[in-house]
Parts: sequence; C-alpha cells; structure tokens
Amino acid sequence: MSKKINELLGELNSDFLSLVPFINEEIEKINQKSVKDEKNLFSNEDTILITYADQFNEQGKSNFESLNSFMTNELKGVVNTVHILPFYPWTSDDGFSPVDYKEVKKEYGTWEDVEKISYKKMYDCVYNHISSESPFFKKALEGDEKAISMFHIYSEKEYGTEDFQENIKKVVRPRTHPLFSEYEINGKKHYVWTTFSKDQIDTNLNNVDMLKYILESFFLYIQTGARFFRVDAVPFIWKELGTNCSHLEKTHKFVQLIRAIIDSLNLNLYLVTESNVPHQENITYWGDGENEAHIIYNFSLSPLILHGLTFKTNQYLNKWASEVFKIGKKTTYLNFTASHDGIGMRGLEGIVPEGDIEKLCHIVEQNGGKVGKKRSRDGSEKPYELNITWASFLKDSRLSDEENIRKVVNSHAIVMFFPGIGAHYVHNFLGSENWQEGFEESGIPRRLNRKKFNYPLDLNERENQIKNDLVDLIAYKNSEELFRADKSIRMINIHEECLCFERYDDNDVIRVYMNLSDRELQLERIRLKAYDLQFVKNGKLIA
Repeated sequence: MSKKINELLGELNSDFLSLVPFINEEIEKINQKSVKDEKNLFSNEDTILITYADQFNEQGKSNFESLNSFMTNELKGVVNTVHILPFYPWTSDDGFSPVDYKEVKKEYGTWEDVEKISYKKMYDCVYNHISSESPFFKKALEGDEKAISMFHIYSEKEYGTEDFQENIKKVVRPRTHPLFSEYEINGKKHYVWTTFSKDQIDTNLNNVDMLKYILESFFLYIQTGARFFRVDAVPFIWKELGTNCSHLEKTHKFVQLIRAIIDSLNLNLYLVTESNVPHQENITYWGDGENEAHIIYNFSLSPLILHGLTFKTNQYLNKWASEVFKIGKKTTYLNFTASHDGIGMRGLEGIVPEGDIEKLCHIVEQNGGKVGKKRSRDGSEKPYELNITWASFLKDSRLSDEENIRKVVNSHAIVMFFPGIGAHYVHNFLGSENWQEGFEESGIPRRLNRKKFNYPLDLNERENQIKNDLVDLIAYKNSEELFRADKSIRMINIHEECLCFERYDDNDVIRVYMNLSDRELQLERIRLKAYDLQFVKNGKLIA
C-alpha cells in the first residue's frame, strides 16, 4: 500500500490506521488479477449513458439485460460506458436513499447480471447518506452505541442549546427544510443530521466502522466491474458542527484517500465528483491535478446552453468557455445537458445576470416544470435545479417539427464537442417531454424527468429521428481524435447568434458551428439553418 494512503488515513483520524491491513489485503487481491492498460487517460470514443437500472422493463429478462439490449440495439454500440444510477435496495429519492451499499435491489437483478453488462460501468458512491431503513441506523434507533456513533445524532438537550442552534445556521446545504430530523431512541427524542430528507440519514465519515463499510463497498464495486466512481453530493460529505460543512479540508482529504487507493491498483479507474456548486468551488475537486477527481461534473455548461438558446446569444457562453477549458492533461469535465435531477442552476451564479436566471425559471413554470430552491449562506432562497425535461423546456409552438427536433438534438450534442467526456441522460435520446402523470401521482418534481419504458421500445417517428440523429452525431465524435478530452479549444466570436469554436492540434483543426437562433445565418462560406450544427475540418465542410 502506498505511503500516501497511510498519511491520509492518519490525517483524517488516527483511528483509521487500524484499517491498513484490510485495505492492503483488498488492494493485493485486486492487483493479483489485473494488469493496467497504459493508454491515453481519455479517449474521443468515451461517451456515457446515464440511466436508471429499471429504465427498461422486458418480460422474462432482468432490468440489466434489457439495459444492455438498449445500448446495443438502439444506440448501435456508439456509447461505450453506462452510468447506472443507484441500483441498491432503496426507500426514497428513486435510489439515492440506499438501504445497503453492498446489495443489488432484487427487483432489478443480481450482481451477476450487473457484471454481464458488456460496457464500461459507472456506479454511484452515495456515501453522504444512507436510508433510515439501513440495518446500521435501525440498530442506532435501538440504542446500540456503536451504531449511533456511525451517524450524527444528538440528544434533545444538546440540540436545544443556543450554541447548537447558532451552529445550524452556519451550515450551507441544497435544501430548505430543517437540517435535523426527530427520531426516538430508547423512548427519548433525538435529533439526526439529514441534509436531504428525513429518510436520508447523513453518515459520519469520521467513524472507523462507517469508513470501513464504505471502503468495503468501494472494493466490491471494483470487483464487479465498475470503472468510473461517482461520489454523490461530495461538498457536504464531511461534517464539523461550527463550520459551514461545505468543501471542508477533510472532505478533500476523503476524496484524496479514494484517489490514492485507485492509484494503487493495476486498473484504469476514474474518480468522478458530483458537486452542483458555482464553478470556482466545483473545480477544487481536481485538487492539484493528480490527487483528487479525474473528472468533475461541468454544471455550468448545461444552463449556459439553455441561456444561449433562450436569449439567442453566445455572449456569456463564449466568455466562460474561453476561460474554463485551460485544464491539465490528467483531469477533465463530464459534459452533459439534462440529468436525472433535471438541470442544475448553481453553475450560472456569477456568470449571467440574475434577471436572466429569473426568466429561465419563468419558462420552466410556463412549460409545466418546477423550480427547486436552496438556502444560501445569507438565508435567502435561490434556484438550485430546474425540474423539467430538456425537450419540454425548449419546445416552441412557433417552430416546425423539423426545427424543434433539430433544436433538441443539436443542443444535446454540442456539449460533447467541448473538451471533456460527453454524457447523455437516457431521455435525451428520445426527446422525452414532461411525465406529468409521474409527478401528479408522487408529488415529486424530479419525476417529471424520470419516466420508465417497456422494452422493446414503441417509438413514434419524432422519437426515432431524435434517437438516430443523436446516435449519428456521437458516431462522428467518436471518429475524430480532435474531440478527445485533452485536445485544445479556442472560441471564435463570429456572430452573436452563433456558438463557434475550434478543436485543434499541431496538424488539424475542426471548426464547430451551432446556430443559437430560429433564423437562418449566412457566415463566411457556411449557411446555418435554424438551430443547425455544422463542422468544417481543415477548411472542408463535413457532410
């Protein structure tokens, strides 16, 4: 085991040094069976599908088998990686309240089914919290002191002090409901730290038993074929009452510990951090470029694309993109549009005017969506995420069917031509509109973007065209090395209503044009229809 792992364990908590033999054994076990592929860290052929395990239901087959069929038959194999959203037993939040990190929800299939998926896999590491139905929390509610110490649980007396209440006010979090939830232990009222909901119990990472359980799951994920590891809600993962509990030093130390373990293994593994926060805070999870995440979610790109299309201007997108893609060779972005959580908004903070953000939120509500809010440091509430499908946000009755399709497909596609790895939520491929029935039945705004399907699919002409057009664009991206994550980019300000940039190396250059408006643009020697996307390589238009 590396010296770095030992150092980090000690810096987090000296009790963690007792885990050294366990970690050594797990690393040795994996390394005996694997050989590292010394290839480029990132490839232009990397594209990720984001999907729920039970997205497709097929008679007589497990959900994982149907997912594999969808990727092979519908996506024609152009997507080489699948991010399977939490597939562990769960009680709420569509998977993000895992009962046990180490089990597969039996309704979806088995670990054997997961391993049989014939594509690279990304798993969720939902280490910030766990379900209230988890065996550990159930033991805590029975008064088991060892289990109690695995969570942040306080007596009514502690919770009621003035200092405690003042400390709660310092905590930054992406929700507006109370930070602590009431639970009864041995007949007495206690208060439990619950960042996201009463059912999602925050874990105590400063506890050796909790850390061991988390690392056990992490090694299991590697052994069952995961190659990408998405650490969920990373900014809030380490708690210290009296601080803002956001981006703490030990949060970064924990990320560094996971990275150090990855670096000790003879496998090509990638650590991905999910932090829906302003850009300058988000990029801190690259650490020094080699000691934290390989990949961070690019939360600003998605709402900036929507902003450009809404206001028909490249002004803010160009300025932002000119600055943020100056990154090292060993780190990159996960570029995406909509996700299972909708469209994150914190990435716009400090980039576009507040009034523009209000206009985007107004469009969401006009088009049947909902706006999720967060509580800021000053106590005010601000937009956190847009709960709406991408296609429902962009839908415009003034456009022809062809123009609406072009607008949806090309706005999804454009993100993967920027430096980074392109990721597409499953509904991107179908141009799904809001699932109002799901929202009305559940009362959960995020369900607007989480409809499930029977398989084989029964697609209409519009859905088929969106799927096929997006697949064709991914295939083109895969064929061009200039779209590899580490290739250079320069933004071109050719016309305010056109997003234009070049990807290049010493020998070749591809210029990318996207019309952000509903009118035809004539530029240089190229004509762009409404919402058109075109490519010119070394001066020659790509058909």
